[in-house]
Amino acid sequence: MKLILVACGTALATSTVVAKKIEQIAQENGIECRTVQAKAVDAYKKYQELHPDAIVCTCQLEGEITIPVINGRAFLTGINIQSTIDQLIEILKK
Repeated sequence: MKLILVACGTALATSTVVAKKIEQIAQENGIECRTVQAKAVDAYKKYQELHPDAIVCTCQLEGEITIPVINGRAFLTGINIQSTIDQLIEILKK
């Protein structure tokens, strides 16, 4: 099972929309995936605690992160969505 940390400014509406889209994409591709949401200010701490496979964020993140970080704005705007989905799937299939 893959774990994706989804971070946005408040960990409410935006990260919920992005998390649901990630879960849908994973399901469509036959990949077991769980998402955890975090506020931008808490994302680094959650990263250290949970050791996710990747982070999808709609904001800037602080701290030294050594896993893939995907710009999640495409899930909201639709701009560059296919390349973002491809990037996500590549990470989920590893």
